[in-house]
Amino acid sequence: MGKDRGSMSVRLLWILVWISAYGQGFSAEVLSKNIFFLAESRGRVTVPISTVGLQGTEHRFQWIWTSHDGRHSNTTIANIISSTWESVSNTLGFSKGSGYGLSMRTNFENAGEFVFMQTKPVSVIVTRFQVFAFKVTPFEWPSFRLGSDVSFSCELSSLPEGTTLQWEREGDPTSNTTLFYNNTVHMVIHSVDQSSKGRCNCTLKQNGILLYEIYNTLNVETSTFNMPVTLFRESSNSSEVEMMCRSSSWHRKASWTKGSSPAEAPATLTSDDRLEIDRFSSPTFKHKDFPLRLSPVEFEDGGVFRCNFNNNLMSYVQLTTIQVSASRGPPGGQSVVLKCEVSEVNGDPVTLAWLRMEGRTGLVVKKDILTESQPNWTLSVTLPSLQRDQLDWQCVVFREDMLRASVPLRLRGAGGRSGIPGLVLPSPLKDDTLQISIIVACTALVVAGILIGALVLHLKKKKTDPAVTSLPLTQKNDPVYGNITDPLAHQEFQGGQDGNEEVHYAEVALVEPRLGDPNRVTSGSNHVRIALYSNDYLAV
Repeated sequence: MGKDRGSMSVRLLWILVWISAYGQGFSAEVLSKNIFFLAESRGRVTVPISTVGLQGTEHRFQWIWTSHDGRHSNTTIANIISSTWESVSNTLGFSKGSGYGLSMRTNFENAGEFVFMQTKPVSVIVTRFQVFAFKVTPFEWPSFRLGSDVSFSCELSSLPEGTTLQWEREGDPTSNTTLFYNNTVHMVIHSVDQSSKGRCNCTLKQNGILLYEIYNTLNVETSTFNMPVTLFRESSNSSEVEMMCRSSSWHRKASWTKGSSPAEAPATLTSDDRLEIDRFSSPTFKHKDFPLRLSPVEFEDGGVFRCNFNNNLMSYVQLTTIQVSASRGPPGGQSVVLKCEVSEVNGDPVTLAWLRMEGRTGLVVKKDILTESQPNWTLSVTLPSLQRDQLDWQCVVFREDMLRASVPLRLRGAGGRSGIPGLVLPSPLKDDTLQISIIVACTALVVAGILIGALVLHLKKKKTDPAVTSLPLTQKNDPVYGNITDPLAHQEFQGGQDGNEEVHYAEVALVEPRLGDPNRVTSGSNHVRIALYSNDYLAV
């Protein structure tokens, strides 16, 4: 009953608070709304406020901003007295919007939480906005070179809990590499040709429901004439690479050559009259198209490949190979050394990074920038001992901040054993957390046994004690058991988004479809298609 009375008092208090806030023209429940926009696009982002009911003589309001990148926290960006804007942080890209609303430039750094609150005559939060920024790199997509590896990324300023950010492609599946890292989903489409053309969508979904989508169209050139490309490929028994050589005009002769250095004379691999040598092969030359296929790729295959039609250079491919390995450390220990190496670095620096994989997400353990002048191009990581959460790794290659390749390394062999000879994985029973749990449980059982034994002895003693047994057994008080109440019984668990949460999108005038409505509004402007779930009208 005491707990029931306490719960009743708390509920009554909340009712009084709600009535008080309602008297001031606001609901006690603060609405939470989402807005999404594409960074660096045309136009401005509007954070709208509906008409505010005012009572009394003077009312003061503030816009408070906490950026997603952590550079600003609870920063006041605007002060409003009644309906007069006293100050606004124009230098940060913000300005007065319609009514009490806020307007801002489509800068990626402006994304964050925006709170509109009243400070006088009482202090109360009117509403909150979570404004999310998307950034797609490259922003403009030209026609990509035939046979090149096309790399693009989609970054979200902050990933809402329970959502998934991913790339999706139209058409038939193609060879690609996808990596999620640091709120960014990277995708590389290998050796693009005309079959790679189509729309690529960066989508944000929650429980399978589309929240926001950005798309762009992939176009590919039709010939390789005078278009050098750089390819990164893993060296392994299952890897392969296809190099393109295509012309729009008719030719009689064709050949592929390879040179490991500028000073080395190129060696002929395949030609129109010799279609296969060792691991290199080409299809029958049909006067316009003569690709070269290499399978499997070995680490020593890195170098420069040239394709000539009638002694005219038609294709120039710089192939950089990558190999990963794991080995035991010094004898007598359990350390493990992970090694990632690239065959060469030409021109722009290359960033190598070791990622420890947790599902589809990579956590950076070590990275380094490699330049052409370095004596070797290797990145190593030493693990003091191999744990069961350290079995899945990837060595990733970035160039000009774009993912170029990702090579997996799984330290797991058959039957759950280590993939490294002579190294034994820790058994699940040797896990520290499990050991502690077992020790605590055993200790608790021993203590409980001692207490039960002491209680039994005490009861036996009471049966033989005249002072205790002088009353008839039927006159003894019955045992009383107290009610055990869950301390969380009066709390409701709330998961996912707030029930009053609404989703807004910038740069278009929106109508009012509900969540899951198939008639979602889309816009071709800036290649953005959006899904809106809102009860408010968003003005741009």
